[in-house]
Amino acid sequence: MMKKLLATLTILSSVNAWANTSPVKPVSAELVVEHVANAGVKIISGDKVTLIDALFGPHSRFSFLDEQEFQQLSEKGANLALTTHAHSDHFHPKQTTAFLKENDETLLVTTPQTIKHLGRITDSAHILSPELTGFQSQQFSHDDIKVSVLSFPHMAPQTQTQNYAYLVEVNGWKVLHVGDADINAEVIAAHQLAKQNIDLLLIHDLFPLIKENYRELLEQINAGKVAFVHVMDNKVKPLTLWLKDNLPDATLLATGHENLVLKR
Repeated sequence: MMKKLLATLTILSSVNAWANTSPVKPVSAELVVEHVANAGVKIISGDKVTLIDALFGPHSRFSFLDEQEFQQLSEKGANLALTTHAHSDHFHPKQTTAFLKENDETLLVTTPQTIKHLGRITDSAHILSPELTGFQSQQFSHDDIKVSVLSFPHMAPQTQTQNYAYLVEVNGWKVLHVGDADINAEVIAAHQLAKQNIDLLLIHDLFPLIKENYRELLEQINAGKVAFVHVMDNKVKPLTLWLKDNLPDATLLATGHENLVLKR
């Protein structure tokens, strides 16, 4: 397993250590979430930039950045690049390698399964890849961005795929991106999500029309705002109707390049 840590990287705790989390004092910087493509987002607050599931493509089913758009993303860089799992609509070795070569100060955080798909870039890039199972978690801080890495099992039938959710804390904001996680009462309770004062929950679209209690499950997470990503074009209409009836305050990030801005 590859583990390369920057000198500025501080491991704070591991294995479900929520009780030791000290509150982060809010500041005035707004939170901007740019939808990159599919489940990929760019989280910006002040001069801090975090990418989640943005380093992938091309893809035959889901939206992705073309070469010019991806180059523009790379040129702007990021403090952190987080990948939830190794599936091709969330991660691609070529895009990830190209980004890390152009941004040698970026810290990549991902699953051990994902690392296996990367080649020689792992010899020089800054990489954190904790081995987490069950409902374990690990926390670290990098460039004044605090991240909790949560083992958050992938939905069926790909239950053997390692899926990590990320709780990003920056300038007093808390954003949770769950990747392709199965959302159920057990994992919500195990990670004590209702107690985390999450400002924004980034959630995929695959359960609203399948799980009858999905609205109740999302309410259990107790997030201030919910935004749906990972939405195919032909799913926009039915999901929009579901949101209107069930979560009218939620946001849909579906076609790419939308911005969601939160202010105190």
